[in-house]
Amino acid sequence: RYVPKMSVWTGLSISTYLLLAPGLLCKIWDYRITGMSGTMEIKNKHESIGDFAVGLVQEGGMGWFGAIMVVLYAMVIPAVKLVLLVAAELWRNGSPKQVRWARKFVIVLKAIS
Repeated sequence: RYVPKMSVWTGLSISTYLLLAPGLLCKIWDYRITGMSGTMEIKNKHESIGDFAVGLVQEGGMGWFGAIMVVLYAMVIPAVKLVLLVAAELWRNGSPKQVRWARKFVIVLKAIS
């Protein structure tokens, strides 16, 4: 049975996408705004990317558009790229049909990168 080997560059690419998950789930912003020499707290925020997108929608106006862009570029596109990368790597040494699909996946990856 043939077991395909993953190239170093593919492994590095997959690991960078896996490192994206903590960036999306953990708190990104953590700040505190005070006044009067620190005795009066004006704003205290602890947000993740998801919290930030929800906050944009709740602010009204064109905030929904900003939320869609944040979710699209920070969550959806990286997830699609990761799925395409893994599928292309798994199928690159498969049947001729799988190899054709793997090539198409790589072309799509290049186009959206």
